[in-house]
Amino acid sequence: MLPTPKTHRFIPFLLTVVALFFIVRDPAKAADAATAAFNGLVTVVDALAAFAGALG
Repeated sequence: MLPTPKTHRFIPFLLTVVALFFIVRDPAKAADAATAAFNGLVTVVDALAAFAGALG
């Protein structure tokens, strides 16, 4: 019987390898992408906090 692939280990590993390749190849663009991603995350959290605050 063939073993099932362990995607819960493979996907984070693949994302880490891609991120490291991106960081090593172009650090300035990687920093810009990380900053934009963090700003997007902060915007989403701020919107959820405003929504929850307006509920009650």
